[in-house]
Amino acid sequence: MFSFFKNKEDKSKKTEAHLIDELAPLTEFSHEEFEKAKLKARIAFVDDEEVNYVNRLQKDGYNVAYWEDIENIDDFANKGYNVVVLDIQGIGKTISESSEGWGILKYLKNTYPHIVVIMYTGADWSITKFKNQADQADDFIGKDFDYLDFKYTLDTNIKKAFSNKYHLEINKRELMKVIKGTDSPDEIIQILQKYGKDKELAIKKVKEVTSNGEVIKTASAFLSLAKTIFDLAN
Repeated sequence: MFSFFKNKEDKSKKTEAHLIDELAPLTEFSHEEFEKAKLKARIAFVDDEEVNYVNRLQKDGYNVAYWEDIENIDDFANKGYNVVVLDIQGIGKTISESSEGWGILKYLKNTYPHIVVIMYTGADWSITKFKNQADQADDFIGKDFDYLDFKYTLDTNIKKAFSNKYHLEINKRELMKVIKGTDSPDEIIQILQKYGKDKELAIKKVKEVTSNGEVIKTASAFLSLAKTIFDLAN
């Protein structure tokens, strides 16, 4: 009798452990999940001139905010936008007088690397002149794009903003900046991939690998972001 209940208990524990392993791994959105989630993405258009497609996107259900300019870049970044469509000329002069939108791009990607930034431009010469900054952009949308091309490019970058692979790669770069000694970024990334939907379990596993406070903080911030993304499809 004792053996029967013991086996039953062991089986229950194994099932529970299997369930944790099954549910914890980070995954990418399926097509159906993405179509459900994409209209929840927080999108900001920043342009000193009216953007024709903003109203049309809003009518199609997209969560779009329009900004004529950015006065305080940290306040703007902390609004929680997933995707920023950023004009190059005519904005950001009070922040970065010489490079305007390029200066804002550089700051956002260096300080808030998880925000997907699309440059919105019709000036090829500017891309050539500011090539180093341009290389930091996630994508470009031409001001001459028709609406379907415009929306397709936007959807592609919303998918990037909801991609755990994209954010894991950024997280690995961030970990490389703070990791010292024998800490392994690859091992930590594997832990985040395997247990990322269960933050408490993932952080426990990370702490088994490292006691580095900055590494744990960076991993924790990523897991909070991953949860936000996961919740969009639910």
